[in-house]
Amino acid sequence: MFNKPFAFTRSLLLALAVAFASFFAPAVLADTPNFPISTQVQMVPLVISGQYTATTTGVVQVKLPFKAKLVGVSASARASGGTSPTLTVNVKQGASSVLSAPISVTAGSVAEGSIASAQLADESTLTVDLAIGGTSPTWNDITVLLTLARN
Repeated sequence: MFNKPFAFTRSLLLALAVAFASFFAPAVLADTPNFPISTQVQMVPLVISGQYTATTTGVVQVKLPFKAKLVGVSASARASGGTSPTLTVNVKQGASSVLSAPISVTAGSVAEGSIASAQLADESTLTVDLAIGGTSPTWNDITVLLTLARN
């Protein structure tokens, strides 16, 4: 007779624990840092429309109007074709890469880059390079997303 109320209480406590954990989990599991509302965070989407079949350097160039900290870089491509197509995306400040390694992209998914040099100078020029490999490769509609915290 007393087992059922205990089972109900235990189930309720477990449900509350799961709800509590899921409420706070998104902030802990974020890929990019979560800054306070007072920090100006800018997301800069670089959309590279069309089809690319060969390695291209400087496919996009952007000049920053302010000093910033790079807090996230991701890349994606809508589709690919050919035999074993490969695509890596590199982001450079001047002649130096800001990434630990170029981002390997798989069509239809988003890949995150690892940042090696986060501080970006005022008026610096960022460029995006595409390295494409495979037999008769094609890559369509590539997007690079830069997340910047103004400082």
